Amino acid sequence: MKPGFSSTVAIQLTLCIGSVFLAGCPSASDFATGTQVAGLGVDSTAALPEGGYVPSNADVLVARMLELVNNERTGRGLHALTLNPILNQMADDYAKEMIECGFFSHQSAIGSGGPGERAVKADYVFLAIGENLAGGQTSPEQAMADWMKSTEGHRENILSPQWKEIGIAVRVGGEYGVYWVQEFGNPPTSARISAN
Repeated sequence: MKPGFSSTVAIQLTLCIGSVFLAGCPSASDFATGTQVAGLGVDSTAALPEGGYVPSNADVLVARMLELVNNERTGRGLHALTLNPILNQMADDYAKEMIECGFFSHQSAIGSGGPGERAVKADYVFLAIGENLAGGQTSPEQAMADWMKSTEGHRENILSPQWKEIGIAVRVGGEYGVYWVQEFGNPPTSARISAN
């Protein structure tokens, strides 16, 4: 299992980026529980596409991850998050980039920047942006369990009341086999602007 990271970026007067490190190893029994990523039983010597691939059951995995996130949130009196297509695409693009370029970090190894810079490039308007990364977990349940056990920011991202939207991606490939990305967003609310 690859350690995961968490980062929260807020744009007010300045851009603040904080990242933390998640470590831990799943037990053998963790791999047999939950909604498994499709295609993991393929020959490991077979060539994969350069950026890995989206598993055939990605829609099911994303829906399950959203359900798990919202169960954690609503169980604590927080509002449920909604999927945002821009954040979903941002998450998938970044998972693909990490696999293609062989890195695992909130800061791109090829210059696409951190979560805030990537959100701006994706034309996502936000007051704050956050990101959780994980690698090696074979089910949404396992990735969520690892993030929720984290004392270094992942759990805080999932449970932050500031988030309104989320993007989720899962890709198979690269050094860690499975990559999970959660992008959290807080878009500005529609404000009525009066002309004076």
